[in-house]
Amino acid sequence: MRKRSWTGMSGQELWRLWRDHFDDDLAALAEAVWAANKLVKPEPPQNRDRFYALKDEFILRYATSGQRVRDEPPPPWYRGVDGSTRTLYCYRVPVGDRVYRLHSYLRPLEVEEVLAEEGEERGGSAVDGWSWLPLSYAEFYKMLASYARDRWGFSQRLP
Repeated sequence: MRKRSWTGMSGQELWRLWRDHFDDDLAALAEAVWAANKLVKPEPPQNRDRFYALKDEFILRYATSGQRVRDEPPPPWYRGVDGSTRTLYCYRVPVGDRVYRLHSYLRPLEVEEVLAEEGEERGGSAVDGWSWLPLSYAEFYKMLASYARDRWGFSQRLP
């Protein structure tokens, strides 16, 4: 079966097609962020940074809590203070009967005492489960960036 190309569609058009398969905007948005988060891993660093900025905005708006996962050294390209470590947090975003768990280096306003377990991500569907609208990472990003701009007034200011 050949994958249909949706790249000619605008972000708003992609959102309308995607949204039709969910009960509400938050369920559709959480699943789209979840999907893009799975698909962004092999992308170039600039694409990952753009997506992670958008994902962090989603986390700030919808996550209910965060737990410390681990401290880790910064990646080689990090321009921060030499020798500094970053702390990875696991955030929970409850949506209906699902709980999405997303990781970020954003520090929660309140950090739960219990250390989050590795692999504690639950909530999203398997990427191959979206056969009704098979999108590439670029299409997910186009859809999410359009949503964030139109609904949140979010614009990315990356170098």
